[in-house]
Amino acid sequence: MKKLFAALLLLSALLSVACAQNMFELTGQVHTDLPELTVRVADTGERMPEQLRENVLQVTVTTADGGLLQEFTYLSNETPAFEVAAAMAMLRDINFDGYQDLMLLTAMGARNVFHTFAVWDVEQGQFRPVGQTCEWLREDSRYAEELTQAELCNYELYPEQRMVFSDEQDGYRFAREVWYMWDGSYTLTPYFIRDVYDAGEGLIGEAMTAFSTRITFLWDEAYPEEWYYGQEGVSAERRQAAQAIALHSAMSRGETRRVANTDWVNLRKQDSKASPSLAKINAGETVTVLVDGCGDENGWVRVLYSPENITMEELDAGRYTLTGYIWHSFLEAVP
Repeated sequence: MKKLFAALLLLSALLSVACAQNMFELTGQVHTDLPELTVRVADTGERMPEQLRENVLQVTVTTADGGLLQEFTYLSNETPAFEVAAAMAMLRDINFDGYQDLMLLTAMGARNVFHTFAVWDVEQGQFRPVGQTCEWLREDSRYAEELTQAELCNYELYPEQRMVFSDEQDGYRFAREVWYMWDGSYTLTPYFIRDVYDAGEGLIGEAMTAFSTRITFLWDEAYPEEWYYGQEGVSAERRQAAQAIALHSAMSRGETRRVANTDWVNLRKQDSKASPSLAKINAGETVTVLVDGCGDENGWVRVLYSPENITMEELDAGRYTLTGYIWHSFLEAVP
């Protein structure tokens, strides 16, 4: 009997530890004027292998006196039963309204950490359910038909612009960078997407797409891999240019220069005189500076250019800009 009792005690202790390990708990305030809440994340044991994230986790939110405020579920590759470097849940104001929102871990790898989110609803006094979204399919220039769980990867917050940045890295070559803006306080919508993808035959593809009143394809070009990643500073400059467009609205407020000291100049695909020409820009036409001091002797200027002779078909398709390089001596400031 003593052995049986001891075995039962050991089993009870093991179960207690397992339960503790299978529950993540977070306590905090969503606002200094509101009482503390306790957020618990637990594994329901339900699996959805047909989904990208197969573990069904339950979030339980209770008030300081132990009262139940709400419950909801979300999908994750992680569970509280396994140690992970990132917390299963954290409070952070991602919609910049002064109230903390709930970030929930969904996947963690060597380079990418994914979170979904439940935004605090000020009027309802609780978190909204985890949102759903449509994936942008670059190859088809359209959104996917099926909704999936909204997620951010390696996210960064830009309160001044009220933007949220998501940066998903596929190995060391390819990436999808998304700059989101808030539609109201609760709907996160893409504003710009930059895709760096495998274009085949040793080429790196780079596409920049803008979303506002319509979808605009700023550029979609393929570049030799030995230039894009083999030449020092190129990949960093490409990222800097995309940031300039997304965060600082370079298309409308960037520095403008005009073609000078020549009748016309080539807009080069790469920062080299041997590079293919994307367009010929006549003297007096203007371009928007994205990055200065590129390439050889820091003498190339990366620009955004809207051709004057663009066709109605291109306009209707949302294609009216090019990006490329011009040697600095063929540009002058616009008074």
